[in-house]
Amino acid sequence: MKSFGGLFRKDLLISRFWSVVGVLFTLFAIAACCTFAYYTGEPMAMFGGFVAILLFQSLFCPLMVISQLRLEGKTQLWLHNPNKGAILLLSKLASAAVYQFVSQAILFMFGLVIRGILQSATDSMFSVWDLFLANVAVFLGSVLLAVWVMFLWTVYETLRKYPALKNIRWLVPLLIYNAYSLLEGWLIMSVLFENVQKLWSIPLKAIFKFHYQDARWTVVFSKIDIPIVLIVYYAVLAACLFYASGKLLDKKVEV
Repeated sequence: MKSFGGLFRKDLLISRFWSVVGVLFTLFAIAACCTFAYYTGEPMAMFGGFVAILLFQSLFCPLMVISQLRLEGKTQLWLHNPNKGAILLLSKLASAAVYQFVSQAILFMFGLVIRGILQSATDSMFSVWDLFLANVAVFLGSVLLAVWVMFLWTVYETLRKYPALKNIRWLVPLLIYNAYSLLEGWLIMSVLFENVQKLWSIPLKAIFKFHYQDARWTVVFSKIDIPIVLIVYYAVLAACLFYASGKLLDKKVEV
């Protein structure tokens, strides 16, 4: 635990510049939305900006992890680190997740403000619970993308030991991800998965449509059901990818 604590603090420090830039970008985007809504007299513009910023948040954690891995690749320090690969990767994932949590906490508060302003503009406003679940979904999705980045990066670096693949090794991670995407699409569209996902789900008011009427914009929200089995599936997938990444890194690849 002591070694992890030291690694965690180190990763917080080395990634703080880009993380602070990301948080400042979030604040700037929020300010821009509010300014645009004020001068145009369209408070609905704040909601549109909020959705766009929330979607971009899914890239926060992966980009932080990429920057950390690139730095490790330049310093070559991992070749001499006695810790297991899983510990090294978990430290980076945790530090990136902490910074994303801060950014999304700010965005969650902005969502509360928007909800208060727009509550009189629609009869189907999302609840605080819906807002919380949407932020959790984006956060977990971002962490999953970061784990994918770790896995594909370790695969790419592992191939460095094969000179014959030097110029085409970037194709291997690409083919792996595309092959998985096709397999996942087939699995999710299968009848078996369709029947299983109906067993238990979480309702979330996340579908919305804009309407322009009487010289003003309004928005109507509706619910979707998030299958619990899909959440479990992605949790297992993330665990498998992380485990594989740690095992590949344990071979002390030349990063």
